[in-house]
Amino acid sequence: MKVTTSIMHGAEYICTKFGDVVTAIQQVAVVKGQAMWEVERQLASGVKKRIIVSARSLLPLQPVTSGI
Repeated sequence: MKVTTSIMHGAEYICTKFGDVVTAIQQVAVVKGQAMWEVERQLASGVKKRIIVSARSLLPLQPVTSGI
C-alpha cells in the first residue's frame, strides 16, 4: 500500500535523523501510517550507503515556493 507524500524519486533531501544530504530512491513500506523511504547517502570515504527512513524525517533542500 502506497501513502501519498511530497517526496519525489531522485530528489535530494536533508535527513533530520543524520543531518546529511540524501537522495530518495523509492518508497518501500508503510509503518503505522507513515511512508518509509529507501534513501542513499554518501559517506566521507566516497562509499554510498542505502538506508530506510520515514518520510517525515526528509526535508527539501530548498523551500518550495508557490509562485504567487
